[in-house]
Amino acid sequence: MKWLVVLLVLANAAFFAYDRLQPDTTPVVVASPEIKAEQVRIVDASTITPAALPTPQPQAASAVEPSPTPTTVPTAVVAAGPRVCLRWIVPSAEQAEIASNRLRALGVTVQTVQSAEQAKVWVYIPPQQTLDDAKKKAAELESLGIEDYFVVNNGGRWQNAVSLGVYSTRDAAERRLTMLRDQGVRSAVVRERDDTLRPASFVLRDVTEAQRAALTRTSGQLRGAQLDETKC
Repeated sequence: MKWLVVLLVLANAAFFAYDRLQPDTTPVVVASPEIKAEQVRIVDASTITPAALPTPQPQAASAVEPSPTPTTVPTAVVAAGPRVCLRWIVPSAEQAEIASNRLRALGVTVQTVQSAEQAKVWVYIPPQQTLDDAKKKAAELESLGIEDYFVVNNGGRWQNAVSLGVYSTRDAAERRLTMLRDQGVRSAVVRERDDTLRPASFVLRDVTEAQRAALTRTSGQLRGAQLDETKC
């Protein structure tokens, strides 16, 4: 019986010690600041005027309108073929009219036209034995840098002669002859123009390949006509 009492005493002592060693976990309550009742006033909600909200300011329009993005329009590129300048000489007024009509039909740009209608004096190399001899004489002229000539091949009195120009006055023809001699031409002479020979010369600019082909065909149909390339 004595041991039971001792056991109870020890149990009470252990519980007391355990209870004293546990930390205090009681929550701390923070008191709100005291509101003074005499300062509290009840307000009627119908008497309250709502505060005006700030009016939004409209954004200022930009002084400079944005430039529209340019649209690139593709340009058709036309391939241009090689263009040349030609000298077309015909021995008669009738052929000159045919040549003029053909040039207009083809839309060829005519730079200069020289007609013998008003010319009175002729500078030329006398007729050669054959047409081939006349062409050889023309080749000699080209080697000397002379391009303004044409071989007469119309079957008339001056067949196989080489024309070097017709002029309205003898003084102009003499100046041309002097220039030719300075270039090395020795067989050229001056005489009054024969009415049977009335050549016309056309200088053509920017001639296309198609135009040149058409002019070559037409020139081949005109006896004595001469179509050659010249400097532009």
